[in-house]
Amino acid sequence: MSEPADPKPDLSAVLQQAHALVDRQRFALARQVLAEAVLAYPDHAELLYLLAFVDYSQDEIASAERTVNAVLSKAPQHYGARTLRAALCEEQKHYAEAEATWIDLLHDYPEEPDCYAGYANIMLITLHLGKAQRLTQEGLRLDPDHSRCLFIACLIQVIQGRSLLKEGNLLQQLLREHPAQVSTLVALVIALEQRGDNRAALRVAQQLVAMHPGSQQFVDVVRTLKYKTHWSMLPLYPMVRWGWGGAAVLTGVGLVGVRIAGYALPTHAAYAVIYLWLAYVVYSWVWPSILKKLI
Repeated sequence: MSEPADPKPDLSAVLQQAHALVDRQRFALARQVLAEAVLAYPDHAELLYLLAFVDYSQDEIASAERTVNAVLSKAPQHYGARTLRAALCEEQKHYAEAEATWIDLLHDYPEEPDCYAGYANIMLITLHLGKAQRLTQEGLRLDPDHSRCLFIACLIQVIQGRSLLKEGNLLQQLLREHPAQVSTLVALVIALEQRGDNRAALRVAQQLVAMHPGSQQFVDVVRTLKYKTHWSMLPLYPMVRWGWGGAAVLTGVGLVGVRIAGYALPTHAAYAVIYLWLAYVVYSWVWPSILKKLI
């Protein structure tokens, strides 16, 4: 007489347990529970979504993307899978796709503050600050205590240079409660620096150091940005902003200017221009290395 097949696990109990483990960030155990349940229910959308979320939380991005695509092929309106899809697009810097996903979600869930926060985060990273601010305001209208909307609102104030002590404390509190938001700060520092807004990048980077004072990487970022934004580097702005390309253009302009001065100005004035140019060249060579050691 053959052995009876093992009964399927109780689906509702498995889902309850898995959600609880994910909420407590016990991802390894959640993965084990979900993997066993998926063997019994291979097409269940919520199980697959939770498995994809665990992969995403543990930086298994390719696996998470495959699984979430499988969920959406079976249940295209699954809310969790759609939000996770947007997060995956953001993680891979596919910002246009992420934005399109959040727009679709807001169309279907116009009263959901999480959707406003998700969309605002994309606008923040891509430096559409006005739009990000309007989205967070709407999210906070729906839920005045929504942590992610508050986080983004605080960051916008930091970027704009309106970081009061109270707002800074709130930002640090939000970062402690939601450490995953650190990735947004890192992306924001990179975006601001690439745009040439080094002062705003410095203000955001200082928040990273305040949260992780032992991180040499974040400390080095702050030191670099302090160097770039120091008042004594203002005469060297083209070099700071555009590197060797800026230095080459500045050198060319200087040489042309010196040559024109030699023809157009009296001898004593022409010599003054030449000496001034030589002093500037020496300054550009010597001072940056000294400043780096001082900061």
